Formats: sequence, structure tokens, C-alpha cells
Amino acid sequence: MLRPNTPPRSGQRPGFTLAEVAVTIVIVGIALVLCLQGLNGAKLQAAWTRNFKLARELGSVTLGEVASGLYSEDIADGLSGTYSDADYSEFSYEVVAGDDELSDTNDEDNGRYDSWNRDDENDDEEDDEEAEEPYEKIKVRVRFPEIGDYPAEVILEQWIEWTLVYGEEEDDTSPGGL
Repeated sequence: MLRPNTPPRSGQRPGFTLAEVAVTIVIVGIALVLCLQGLNGAKLQAAWTRNFKLARELGSVTLGEVASGLYSEDIADGLSGTYSDADYSEFSYEVVAGDDELSDTNDEDNGRYDSWNRDDENDDEEDDEEAEEPYEKIKVRVRFPEIGDYPAEVILEQWIEWTLVYGEEEDDTSPGGL
């Protein structure tokens, strides 16, 4: 048989025990810590993604400048600098042409495979004369601020026409050269 609302017995109060409140506080505390860690990780990932995408775009611009012949005088020695003129002074670049290596490209320590750092056994068989190739391989590395354990550089490479990279060759048989 159901009893209508009855008042509590004498000495008993409705509510939670101290143990129930303590367990609830612990559970809510753990949930808050996990949420804050997730938000912090998402913030770091978003900042790195922004820098990565920006570095890729800046590297593409540099490849375009090389293809336009802007660096035809200096490309043989390699180029380096920062993007401070575009208000990104924390971003730096390095450009090399052909089979030249980018400086400090020792990726064996961090476990990444670098297809450009390999020992060719056929180096001794190369001809003394260099054959003129229609295209030149251009590599651009853009470094940006390090965030967490994420890599802090982007390497772009592109094959660009030889004459666009180095400019037109001047002939010694031109009429003004006599």
C-alpha cells in the first residue's frame, strides 16, 4: 500500500552524504582536467596548422619568384632569407637548385625518410661534360616557429624550365661582342 507524502523520521534529513559529494567532486574534477587538456591540444594543433599552411603558401610564392626569373643571378649559389617584408619575420626560407642539398637536412635522427640523401653508386660513371637539361629541380625549405612536438619546416620542390631559372644564355657570337 502506498503512503502519502510522509514527513521524514525524526533525526533524518533529506540530502547527500559526505561520501557522495566527494565522489561527485572527483568525477567533475577529472572531467574538467580532460576537457582542458583537449582544448589546449586543439589550440596547439590549430596554431601549428596555421603556420604550416602559411609556410606552404610562402614557399609556393618563392617557387613562383624563382620561376619568374627573379633570382636568376643568385640561384646558383643558393638563396636564404626571411619573409619579414611580408610581415612574417619568424618565417625563413632556403632555396637550392639541382642536386644541391639543403643545409642541415639530417633527417635520420627523427626517423623521417629523406629521398634526397642517398648515396648513388654511379657517381664515378658520370661524364665530365654536363648535359643541358630542359628542367631544373628547385627545392625550397620554409622554417617557422616550433609548436609542441610538431615539425617546424616545410620542404617544397618543383621542376622548373632551365631558362626560367637561370635566364637566357648570352651568346659570345653576338654582333656587339666584336
